[in-house]
Amino acid sequence: MKPRFFALARCASWCVLLYAGAVLAQTGAGEPAQQAAREQAREQEYRRIAQERAALVQQRLAAEKACYQRFAVNDCLAAVRADDRQAQTRLRLQEQALHDEEREEKTAARLRSVQDKQQQAQERAAEPVPPPRQPSVSAQERSERATQAQERAAQQRQHVQDKAAAQAERAASTPAQESQARKAYEDKQQQAQERREKRERQRAADAAAGVQPVPGLPEPSQP
Repeated sequence: MKPRFFALARCASWCVLLYAGAVLAQTGAGEPAQQAAREQAREQEYRRIAQERAALVQQRLAAEKACYQRFAVNDCLAAVRADDRQAQTRLRLQEQALHDEEREEKTAARLRSVQDKQQQAQERAAEPVPPPRQPSVSAQERSERATQAQERAAQQRQHVQDKAAAQAERAASTPAQESQARKAYEDKQQQAQERREKRERQRAADAAAGVQPVPGLPEPSQP
C-alpha cells in the first residue's frame, strides 16, 4: 500500500511541475517566473523524496521486526532488504534526475548571461561616441578671460611698437655716426700729413745749416 502511495505522490509532484510550466507558457510569463516555478517544483520533489526515504527506513525496520516472528528469518530479512535496496535505488535515480535538470538549467543560464553580455558589448561598440562635454564657465570666468586676452593683445602691440621705434632710431642714427667717423678719420689724416711736412721742412733746414742728425735716435713714428 505504501509504495503505491509514494508512486502516486511522485506522479502528483511531476504533474504539478508540468502544469505550472504549461500555465506560465500560456500566460506569457517571462523566463524568471518560469525558472522560479521550476525551482519550486523541484523543491517539492526533494521534500517528497526525503519523506519517502524516511518512510522506507521505518517500513524496513517494521518488516525486519516482523521477520523475527517467522520461521525462515533469514529468507525474510533478505527479501525485505532487497525490496529496500530497490526502493532506495529508485529514489536515488529520481534525485539524480533532479540534480541533472538543475545543473543543465544553471549551465543554460550562464550561457545566456555570457551571450547577453556579448550582445550588450556589441551594441555599445556600435553606438556613436558622444562629443566630450565642455566644462561650464561662469560669467565671471568669461569676463576674466576676456580681460586677460585684451591685456595680452595690448602687451603684444606695445612690444611691436617698441621694436619698430628702436629700429627707426638705429636707422636714423647710422648716417650721423658714419659722418662723424669719416670726419674724425679725415682729421687724423690731415694732422699726420701736416706733421710729415713739418719734419721734412725741419730736416731740410738742418741740412742747409750743416746740422747732422743724432745717430741712434729713431725716426718719429707715423700714425
